[in-house]
Amino acid sequence: MYRWVLIIWALLCFLFVNAKAQNISNEGTDFWAVFPTHDPSRNNNGTVNLANVRIYITTKTSSEVTVTCGSFNSGPVNIPGNTAVWVDVPRADSYVVVGDANRVIANKGIHVQVTPGHDKVAVFEHIYAGARSAASLILPREALGREYYSMNYTQDISNGEVNKNFLVLVAADANTTLLVHKKDGSSFQVDFANAGDVYEYTPTNQEDLTGMYVEVDKTSPDNCNKRFAAYSGSTSLKIACNGSRDPLFQQLYPTGSWGKIYGIVPFINRRHIIRILAQEDNTVVQFDGNVYNLNKGEFYTSGELSNSALVTANKRISVAQYSLTQACSSTGGTEIFGDPEMVLLNPIEFNVKSTTLFSSDKERITERYINVLIKTSANSTFKIDGTPVNTVWTPVPLNPEYSYTQIEINAASSYLTANEGFNAIAYGFGDHESYAYSAGTNLAATTYFLVTNKITQRDAQNACVGQVSDFKFILPYLVAKITWKLDDGPEEPGSLDHEIIPAADGTSTYEYRYGRDETFTELRSHRITIKVELPNDGTGCLSGEAEFSYTFDVYPLPTVDFQFPMENCADTEIQFTDAGVSNIPGKDLNKWLWDFGDGTTSTEQNPKHIFSASGPFDVKLSVGLDEGCMSDVLSKTITIGPKITTSFATDLVGCINKLHSFEDKSVVEPGATIVKWHWDFGDNTPPIPTDQALRIVHHTYTSLGKFRVTLVTESATGCMSLLYSKEITIIALPIPKFTLPKICSSDNIAEFKNLSVDGDGTTAALTNYYWEFGDNSSVNNTSTDVDGKHKYNQPGLYRVKLTVTNANGCSDFITSDFTVNSPDVLAKFDVENKDNLCSNKKVKIINTSIVQTIGTVIKLRIYFDALNKPNEFIEDDDPVLNKSYEHMYPALTTSDPKTFTIKMVAYSGESCSNTYPFDILLNPSPIISFDNIPAVCINAGKIQLTQGSETLGISGDFKYTGPGITEDGWFDPSVAGVGRHDITYTFTAHNGGCEESLTKSITVAPIPVVTLPSDLYILEGGEKQIDASVSSSGNTYEWSPSEGISKNNVLSPTFFATSDRVYTLGVTTATGCFTSEHVFVHVIKGIEPANAFSPNGDGVNDVWVIKYIETYVAATVDVFNRYGEKVFFSQGYSIPFDGNYQGKQLPVGTYYYIINPRNGKKTITGSLTLIR
Repeated sequence: MYRWVLIIWALLCFLFVNAKAQNISNEGTDFWAVFPTHDPSRNNNGTVNLANVRIYITTKTSSEVTVTCGSFNSGPVNIPGNTAVWVDVPRADSYVVVGDANRVIANKGIHVQVTPGHDKVAVFEHIYAGARSAASLILPREALGREYYSMNYTQDISNGEVNKNFLVLVAADANTTLLVHKKDGSSFQVDFANAGDVYEYTPTNQEDLTGMYVEVDKTSPDNCNKRFAAYSGSTSLKIACNGSRDPLFQQLYPTGSWGKIYGIVPFINRRHIIRILAQEDNTVVQFDGNVYNLNKGEFYTSGELSNSALVTANKRISVAQYSLTQACSSTGGTEIFGDPEMVLLNPIEFNVKSTTLFSSDKERITERYINVLIKTSANSTFKIDGTPVNTVWTPVPLNPEYSYTQIEINAASSYLTANEGFNAIAYGFGDHESYAYSAGTNLAATTYFLVTNKITQRDAQNACVGQVSDFKFILPYLVAKITWKLDDGPEEPGSLDHEIIPAADGTSTYEYRYGRDETFTELRSHRITIKVELPNDGTGCLSGEAEFSYTFDVYPLPTVDFQFPMENCADTEIQFTDAGVSNIPGKDLNKWLWDFGDGTTSTEQNPKHIFSASGPFDVKLSVGLDEGCMSDVLSKTITIGPKITTSFATDLVGCINKLHSFEDKSVVEPGATIVKWHWDFGDNTPPIPTDQALRIVHHTYTSLGKFRVTLVTESATGCMSLLYSKEITIIALPIPKFTLPKICSSDNIAEFKNLSVDGDGTTAALTNYYWEFGDNSSVNNTSTDVDGKHKYNQPGLYRVKLTVTNANGCSDFITSDFTVNSPDVLAKFDVENKDNLCSNKKVKIINTSIVQTIGTVIKLRIYFDALNKPNEFIEDDDPVLNKSYEHMYPALTTSDPKTFTIKMVAYSGESCSNTYPFDILLNPSPIISFDNIPAVCINAGKIQLTQGSETLGISGDFKYTGPGITEDGWFDPSVAGVGRHDITYTFTAHNGGCEESLTKSITVAPIPVVTLPSDLYILEGGEKQIDASVSSSGNTYEWSPSEGISKNNVLSPTFFATSDRVYTLGVTTATGCFTSEHVFVHVIKGIEPANAFSPNGDGVNDVWVIKYIETYVAATVDVFNRYGEKVFFSQGYSIPFDGNYQGKQLPVGTYYYIINPRNGKKTITGSLTLIR
């Protein structure tokens, strides 16, 4: 028992180690809200749509509240558990009109109070009207602070609207003085006479108030413990684009509840913008892969985003997320519902494990969602209304430790829970409408009250029925005196002994204890009042007496129970199932402590455990919850059946395709027997379950490698042993191989060459060879030599076998059929075309040799000139019947035939052979020459070819063949065509028909294509270059006659003839091909200008034509109107006069011209009529 108590204490310390760090949630009993100024929407006819305000209240159990504002009082309102109940607050009592800005307004705060003795609630506010919507989480009094920074957005202007950022302050205590610090460095004081007084600050222009901050005036007497609420936003604005606008509205978190790590989850299918605000200088922020350095009151605003991310900083920051104007918010390109909205995010440090939220459908809200961020390892524990959520979790990029999801919500109220802390926001969209707010959070507090359970040594906000409790009070300063009062009991003085609790930021808080030893017997709420006397810090702030009052509940102890299977085995996973209940409606158990009685524990709800030994074990469980109590310890006995110890023995190296043996060595404790063996040989063959007590099993592996062999045994009661395994290596077999000798029965020894290798291709590990020669009549029929040797006395077919073994004992064999040939071999061959053999062709013989009794010819030796060259032969060690052999004899140097003797020797063994000779007659072949054929022009006509001849003196016939060869044997280049052509010369001998041929090429060159005008006109005394062209290059030219031209050896000379004449151009190509063309040169006596033209665009006479002026290349042309103004000038006349001057048409009428030929000819003048 002592051991169990120690384990309980140790684990409770672990389970609740962070109880002090997160003490205040968004649930409470006292709330202050406000209805700030907004820009109303208007109908098309100009009618104003005034907004309304609705307060939503939820609770995890049940409660009762009253909502008041001005003259409004809701009376007691019942709040059922996990249900959102709303209260509409009249606009006349709550709305802050624009004219009330920048002054204190009495009794405008909306006050939500829980009836004493009832449970805490969560409060949300929704402002809604035609085309207007905004919502916020409302913080309880204990979560309010003494310093806030305003969070807003860049303000734009819309006609007829207020168009301003605002910062609204609500007093939670009477006689509260605040200092408001503007962004220009100035500050002013706000004095609240009563709780519920409101001050709405708006600038004189469209200033963005983000970074402006407000704090309690510490110099004001009795002011340091005062709290107030702060709200910020905009009367209305657009974000990122035009089209629509909406107000922004959020309650601000005190700076103590800011954090250093924030998770960003995008609005579903929509873009968003992030703003990050610093409260200290030298704040380093990391976001989206970038680093930003911010000082006190400075902020960073992102661009449009669509992905999730983490924001981290070295100091505390505040982060806001904004949805965009509907027209530009969609990530998919198609416009979807939405409008500008701002939501203040909660840091991961202040996450929650459970929260109740509302999702409003007011003001045309048609889509409602929640975004949830949680550690990836805990996302499976997330539930809504106690049911696991069927949703997709997406890892945060660059931070996969966290995952997020976006869930559509239909219910007005939802209860969210998880085993680990999570952050969530609720939001909704309609046609040009939106709202968003935090779904719940924990908040930091430096002044708070705790109940200490002396049984579990756990600090909490509640007490546990029947368990002794003490009390703690933590505040950020030392006190001179402290008293405690429980409910209506007497006020008792407390000890000033305290514990200093350092914080990460270097500050400290002080913990005072009240050793009450109180045991509560009823499940109800209690109230404790703590009065302290504050020291004087020199400013007057910390002086006098302060009173603090807290309500706490007495919770029931959870009921503990669990189940497990009745039949259990050692070394087998056993499922233990929690069956406990919290006994607190709406709250689930989330703490479990198991002791399995074998020295191991677990904190899972439904653990699986393996007992490694048999016997009875006492399993103990205690259950609890974060905001509740720990149960008593329940103990149950579990019996574990006899333990089986499995093992087997085997060789660790085996051979492929050979049986491998495994010997079972498994044993079981008394009281059980092994009845089944489950073998898995690790080679993807089906496992072998067997119920036969086989001590040895065999398996054949068909592939190489390492294999993990496993065995699991099973007892008669169905208990399975732990898996036992060994790794074995399967190696390759040796590869036997040998050569077969070629022998006859007369040979002495048959030798078999051993070519065997091991599986790795080497021979070093081969250890044993065994030959079987298949000669049963011989006493020496086997051998263990490396190479086999044996004497066969009789011809016939024998089967030889070789078995090879390596150092690992792996062996394999090979058999080969082998023939001992008989000695009666017969050599023979046929000569192909033996009666017409030519010396310029190969002589081909066909083998017809055979062994007449048993076997085959193993070798041929052929002498093609046995008489003259008896030592020259070819040898074939693998001859077959009808195989052919060719031989080219040297060319004969005379015109006479010559005889050669061919001899073939056939072998059936080294000592068994036969010879066959045969004479052939080889006819001489013509010896010809064929000289190169010179190139010819295509117009050269037929030519006779004489370049081929026979030089040996053999009589016979010849012919030429190829492109362009005519029937009479001449070459016609016009038939062959331009290009390179192959011509073959063939000579055929009269005796024996032997022929020879050679091929040469002939090139047919083209004649050039000359292009000349048929006629050329020249003014008398003028000159003109002829436009001539030729299809080839590298030509020579000659004009005739040579008189009247500039040069007679160029392609395009200039003509200055004095009389009409025909000229001829002769062109010779580089290959010598010649052609000619003619031109008639006409001599014109003078220039002939037209006396009228009509530039009207009809294509006829649109320009002034001056015949033959092109022969006067330096001539000038001037045209004047009747006033003597020059309207046209040209040097040469390549661009003729078109009746226009300076881009405008000239009027019809008479004009005058002067044409100067510039070659000694006299000037030509005259009149020109322009007609349109």
